[in-house]
Amino acid sequence: MSEFVSRTDRVEGQRRIAVLVMDRPERSMNVVDEALLGDLRRQVDAVLADEAVDAFVLASGKDGSFGAGADIGWLPELAASDAAEDFLAGVHELMARIARGTTPMVTAINGSAFGGAFELALAGHGIVAVPGAQLGLPEVSLSLLPGGGGTQMLRRFVPLDRALDMLTSGKPVAVEDAAGLVARVVPADGLVDAAVELAASLVGADLVGEPSVEEGDAALVASTREALAGSRRGLSTAAGTILDVVAAGVADGFDAGLAAERAGFLSLLRSAESRAALHLFSAQDDVKRRSRGGGAPGGRLGVVGGGQMGAGIASTAVSRDLDAIVRDVAEDSLGRARAYRDKVLSRTAPAEGADPRVDRWADTTAWEGFDEVDAVVEAVFELPEIKDEVLRDLCGAVADDTLIASNTSAIPIASLAASVTHPERFLGMHFFSPVERMPLVELIPHAGTAVETTQRAAALGRRLGKVPVVVGDAPGFMTSRVYARWLAEGVRLLRDGVDVTTIDSAAQAVGFPVGPLLATDEATLNLVVQASITQVAEPVMADRLDVAGVRKALETLMAGGVEGRRQGRGFYTYEDGQRVGANPEVLGILGVSPVEVDPAVVGERLLLAFATECWRCDADGTICHPDDGDVAAVLGIGFPRLLGGPFHWADEVGAAEIVARCDALGEAFEPGPELRRLATEGGRLGDLPRRPAPFADRG
Repeated sequence: MSEFVSRTDRVEGQRRIAVLVMDRPERSMNVVDEALLGDLRRQVDAVLADEAVDAFVLASGKDGSFGAGADIGWLPELAASDAAEDFLAGVHELMARIARGTTPMVTAINGSAFGGAFELALAGHGIVAVPGAQLGLPEVSLSLLPGGGGTQMLRRFVPLDRALDMLTSGKPVAVEDAAGLVARVVPADGLVDAAVELAASLVGADLVGEPSVEEGDAALVASTREALAGSRRGLSTAAGTILDVVAAGVADGFDAGLAAERAGFLSLLRSAESRAALHLFSAQDDVKRRSRGGGAPGGRLGVVGGGQMGAGIASTAVSRDLDAIVRDVAEDSLGRARAYRDKVLSRTAPAEGADPRVDRWADTTAWEGFDEVDAVVEAVFELPEIKDEVLRDLCGAVADDTLIASNTSAIPIASLAASVTHPERFLGMHFFSPVERMPLVELIPHAGTAVETTQRAAALGRRLGKVPVVVGDAPGFMTSRVYARWLAEGVRLLRDGVDVTTIDSAAQAVGFPVGPLLATDEATLNLVVQASITQVAEPVMADRLDVAGVRKALETLMAGGVEGRRQGRGFYTYEDGQRVGANPEVLGILGVSPVEVDPAVVGERLLLAFATECWRCDADGTICHPDDGDVAAVLGIGFPRLLGGPFHWADEVGAAEIVARCDALGEAFEPGPELRRLATEGGRLGDLPRRPAPFADRG
């Protein structure tokens, strides 16, 4: 008896159609693993052996969802299995038997169909879907490739250029834009009926079993490789392997392509790069799961401050169908906020007619409307005295049960709570710029914040499309503290005589999206001194780092006209806001002589400066678990994604080697007590117990 796939038979005209329904009762979505595939194989075997059945339909028993990809938690088990190759060969045999068979299969997609679930559909001969359904093969984002035949099957439905784009980008496709992929789009209440009708119509038809190969396909694969290699995102290992696998199918046929897919999938699955991506995916999913179960976020958000952060928060809210009201004392600031909103909404605006989401926006120079909001985020300038005044006024304008949050990158939340009438419903919410694009929000409860308040803030963060990570109320929280240490290391390298280009290039070489000096230019040196040095580095790092020397270097540079991009001259020179090149005067202004240095040493210092501060945040209780630190470091402040986060990276390298590398660089790179203990006793940071709250005992 099949546990996860049921069968009923229907008659359509003179045809008997079997309807197979996938439903994992213990899961909110159908995930593809050994158990589900085993059930499906048994049902397909029975259908194909039943001479009374003319065609069959594959559908989902889950409301609004056809299925997801492979069970992420099962993939490490597959990677470690000696039978993995045989398992994948069995999957491919099933897919090829359906595709090449004379019994048509039509898939009824009632929502999202991603990864392995979508590959099941691609083995069939037609797809019927509901409006708004999303289809895709996102494996490349996990440093993998589709392992269920997708690299070959997709070309049965769409031209090679579209297939390559879907495979190498991993982006989902809406059914409304899926010509060729989807035969019919029908309302949900008629979905299975339409699939049965289509299946019946295909009986006796000339079915497409294998993808065709056109002249020029091999050249198209080669040109796609060249284009990706020269693009901003570059040619990742996974994308390159996908192109290799597709090329094998183009050159040597369907079966050769499937064999190449098996080899490529297992090679990627067993790589450090994929382990990092899978870890990060699982950690992020766990953070989201832990943030559920709280109060509803409500439907109306107030934002105080019409600057870039406030405008970004409010624009994100209306883009996600929340009502937002923005308050600023200056009408011109509100005008700029509206322009920012229009820019954000334009990316997803309807092709014709007015965008109805604009009607969800309101703004004011007073406080009217704030008595009706469910939550309010204060996002005024980063000065405690200004925030204190605004918070006092705000408390008189909102209802007693309104959630109040301050968007700040470093100001202690407990100090701001003194200005709030009900501190138990107040906390920090640190958004990242640009808000509409950055996926992280730090939640910073102070000692008096109610648990329900943190839960409501997490729900608001999720409604805004963010991943909410709870961190402790300490100088710089987690991300600003770590970022301050990393920026300071860039200045320390300058003081050692390393030139601007070498520093930033070395940062990018180890995986950072930008270097610390370019990042400082973007923020401006003055703001880095105020926020990163005064508010964070001086109270946290002065006992182990020459923070005074870093401050003096920055002040010397500012006195010499090195201020940042907005001023036209920073560590780089600029014309009309565009970067021209490295500023050749930087080392001269500092009075240091240039030195020749191995860029690998520079990259090592930047990587370990960042990572050691993350490890310290775990050791002192600022974060609840290393997984939270990995998510925050990658999503918020640019730790190399390919390494999976600083904690995962340390576990991959090994504690003993990490400690030795830190000790070789000196006391500024102290790795902390946990890594020293693990270096002696063995073990992994990722296996440490989770704290119930920041600064709590691990138990």
